[in-house]
Amino acid sequence: QAVVDAIDVMIGTLQAEEGGDLQRKEDCEQTRADDTRDAIKYSREMDELTDTIDRLNSEIKELQDEIAEKAEEIVKINETLREAKINREDENVAWMVSDREDGEASALVQQAVDVLTQFYSELALVQKRRREPPTVVAGEAPPPPPTTWDAPYAGKQEENTGVVSILSLIKQDIDKDKETAQTAETNAETAYVTFKAESESERSTLQGDISMLNGQISGKEDDITAAEGDRDGKKGLLQVVMKKLKDEAPGCDFFTINYDVRLKNRQIEIDGLQKAKAILSGAAFGGTE
Repeated sequence: QAVVDAIDVMIGTLQAEEGGDLQRKEDCEQTRADDTRDAIKYSREMDELTDTIDRLNSEIKELQDEIAEKAEEIVKINETLREAKINREDENVAWMVSDREDGEASALVQQAVDVLTQFYSELALVQKRRREPPTVVAGEAPPPPPTTWDAPYAGKQEENTGVVSILSLIKQDIDKDKETAQTAETNAETAYVTFKAESESERSTLQGDISMLNGQISGKEDDITAAEGDRDGKKGLLQVVMKKLKDEAPGCDFFTINYDVRLKNRQIEIDGLQKAKAILSGAAFGGTE
């Protein structure tokens, strides 16, 4: 009976081992499936984060190119403003010189007109007086007759009067040119002020755009930093899972690969023990009594 009891213990042990092997096999398969699924998940998430980082870097490059274009536009505006300022200053200096010269010429011609006008006025007065009949005083001899050069000189006076008219026309032309130049100077100054204001406004807008674009770049750089941190985290989790799979592989492989062989061998052993038990228990095994 002791032997039969021992056989029962051995059979129970083998059956328990069979249950343990099955449980270990199923646990290994489930754990390996879970870990493999996690590894795939972490790897996919790392790829997605890498794609995100690449996309952000590409967007930053585009923004940097846009900033470079706007910066180049600002350089051109500054150069145009510098040239416009120099040209305006040169034009203003030239106008001031011309305006002063025109003013001096006009004053000089006017002075000549005034002198000639006064001269001819005085001369005409003298001639008028000479043409008046002499006053005869009773008891006195009559005055001598007037000189005979009055008529010829009158012609000369008309010629000189024409000179005054010509000088007056010259002064008018000078004054007109001076006024035209003044108008042109005023218009040029107005155009320059308008151009300067518009250019500075455009430059200010470009500078604002650059500031905004730099802000976008800064935000994307922060996103890249966050994505890189997340990717490093996923990489760490993947490494943990892969190490776990590697560490568990020998034991799990043993049970998953050898399970069927161990199960068959154990079943043969159990069958043998059960036959031995039957024989020892007096059972007719494989024949009749």
